[in-house]
Amino acid sequence: MNSLHCGPALVAVPMPVLVVVEDVGWWRGEDGSRGGQPYRNRFPRNHCPSDYLALARLGRGLGMRVPVGMVLGEWDRDNILAAVPGATWQGEDWDNQGNVGPHLDEAAACLRDNQRWLELACHGLCHEFWQQGVLSRSEFHDSEGLLRDEAVVRRHLRAYEEILHRNGLPSAPRLFLPPALNHGFGGRPSMQRLLADFGYRVVVTRFTRMRCQMPPQTPWCAWEHGVRLLERGLAPVPWHEVAAVPSWDFSGPVLPLHWGNLLHPDPEASGAVVDAWVEMLLRETRGPERLLVPDLQACWDQCVVWSLGSLTGHGGQVAVDLRRAWEVPGFSGSFSLKVSAQGGGDAGQGPSLCRIIPLQCRGERVVIDIGGAMADSEGREKGIF
Repeated sequence: MNSLHCGPALVAVPMPVLVVVEDVGWWRGEDGSRGGQPYRNRFPRNHCPSDYLALARLGRGLGMRVPVGMVLGEWDRDNILAAVPGATWQGEDWDNQGNVGPHLDEAAACLRDNQRWLELACHGLCHEFWQQGVLSRSEFHDSEGLLRDEAVVRRHLRAYEEILHRNGLPSAPRLFLPPALNHGFGGRPSMQRLLADFGYRVVVTRFTRMRCQMPPQTPWCAWEHGVRLLERGLAPVPWHEVAAVPSWDFSGPVLPLHWGNLLHPDPEASGAVVDAWVEMLLRETRGPERLLVPDLQACWDQCVVWSLGSLTGHGGQVAVDLRRAWEVPGFSGSFSLKVSAQGGGDAGQGPSLCRIIPLQCRGERVVIDIGGAMADSEGREKGIF
């Protein structure tokens, strides 16, 4: 933990916590990989619009705009993927009419109505790639992290945008979640350069799974061609585990879950599954070590300061050195500290009840008077105390 004691108080730059949900968007629940179809969610029923309400419930309960990695192949109303090489197992014979119906409009309305709590992220068309009808993992990179043909990748990204548009979904996603964690970093050709051309700004993936032609600039944050990369970490429960019991070791800023982890075979019971995850996260982020963040940008900013900022204390004041943070693209200068008096909080609560100090800084160094009411960063800004 990036922290120090200042008199009776513990001052910390808490690790951000952002929940990311992958494999959202399938309508069929079955895992079709044995028959050359996509892996899907291995869910014991088909998905329904209520499954999107469960995601909104998660975001609302956490006060967070949760990124949801959407797979959009089964949202293809007009079979446009028949003309996109490698997009489906049926190739030019692609026919998605079995997945088309009023449920598309209901789910799209739910996503539009809950944009405050849900941010759409690209997770591919059908997650995989097919060569002459044979499944190959995965859609944009192969299992060695080698980028597929650039022209084909561009056609997949354009088709993704077109399906969003035809379903009235919020368009132009800024976040990309590599299918199957197959991805590349550094060198040429560059997926980050292609993503930048389509307006993507952030990639969330596991750095140890990337094919790296240059090392990531930091263990948690990296950047290339103006696109930022955030370390995803390991999922705490298997991708196919249904109605998963909350469990996580808080080993990094991102909690990666899969859609089925949050859902129950009985759609009406999914709320209880979601609520259990919300309760666990609220409980485990009360202390000074961790901070639930409201959205993707807040996670990036907090992660930069948590990993690259440094604290020093003297005479009741704490200084945060931000020089390394300002070297990182996309850092806005916004982050939070947590302050906890030793043994403070209500009876039985210990130091878990912490005061959050949100800061918006412009300079290389910010000084906080823990006993006062002002913070200084090339000018005076209001603090909490």
